[in-house]
Amino acid sequence: MDIQLPADVASALDAVPSWAADSELPHFLTGLEPGRDGTLALVRLARAVRTHQRELARLRPLAGHSFAGMFFDPSLRTRQSMHVACAKLGAAFLDLQPGSGMWTLEFRDEVMMDGGAAEHVAEAAGVLGRYADILGIRAFPTRGQWERERTQPVHAAFAAHADAPIVNLEGPMAHPCQGLADTLTLSDLFPEPKRKKMVVTWAPHPKQLPLATPHSALWAGANLGCDVVLTHPEGFELDPWAIEQTHRLAKEAGSSFDVTSDREAALEGADVVYAKAWGAVTGPESTAGGHANAISALRNWTVRSSDLERGNNPRFMHCLPVRRGVVVSADVLEGPRSVVLDQAENRIWGQAALMMALLQGRKKS
Repeated sequence: MDIQLPADVASALDAVPSWAADSELPHFLTGLEPGRDGTLALVRLARAVRTHQRELARLRPLAGHSFAGMFFDPSLRTRQSMHVACAKLGAAFLDLQPGSGMWTLEFRDEVMMDGGAAEHVAEAAGVLGRYADILGIRAFPTRGQWERERTQPVHAAFAAHADAPIVNLEGPMAHPCQGLADTLTLSDLFPEPKRKKMVVTWAPHPKQLPLATPHSALWAGANLGCDVVLTHPEGFELDPWAIEQTHRLAKEAGSSFDVTSDREAALEGADVVYAKAWGAVTGPESTAGGHANAISALRNWTVRSSDLERGNNPRFMHCLPVRRGVVVSADVLEGPRSVVLDQAENRIWGQAALMMALLQGRKKS
């Protein structure tokens, strides 16, 4: 970037993780790629970008660059926050929706394409890698295929065929841009977050939602050195690899990570309560009927003000969208402890920092 950035933005950008500078294609598929120190460096850059947003909007440091977002699934915050981040930095935003305004894609190799798909991902990704400097992919998992979906096959296919960094805009395993925003939000709440108690709690929902956000929320807290507690009913376990990564990050940060089905004990002394619904991927609860039966017996997992009273004046977090009265009561969502709108706004600054880091890294390499 050959413009004079504000000093603290330039300093934070120079401290960007080596992942962005040293990798030929520095993908952001789980959010773990930069490492713990790299993630914290991105958060410092995000805060500097937020502080100097007006000056950066005038400087347009990413003018001439483009970001292509491919949305296989619905989006409000992810799409619009990325659009706004691009606008504030001067980058073009390409909004692509497969099946609506573009060709349906085939992902299987060695297949006769005589069905509904008109284009193979190899050509589509190859073209987009030449049109855009960064590609963002949003693709949810297919129910009942977790062993395949946990590898994030759609994202992996684009990474294999596009000559550009791939940013995960939510996939089966992770929602790393949300995780980056959550890390920024937590660090805003607690300038000294180490050993603050962060509870990530399952909540009921009529749909079998993905595991991506709870995984990324766990990693956000662990990266900051919070004492993270995951609580959920039996049968709603998260992915073992994601749990393993949380243990690793907590160990690196010198904090703790525990998993329990004792919700009331988990909430005791909490500084943060992060609620999220997700569906089971194995066992009887993973079927539609099993999920419905489980939910009907677990309505007490809805987060209410009485739950927060067990904590240490905790802040309430949720990635949105959220079903009022199902996941959380309206008085908690609208109350003074709720920081859900801060989380949503911080999507802009985390993603702006990520784009600057990725493009700076490619220039350095």
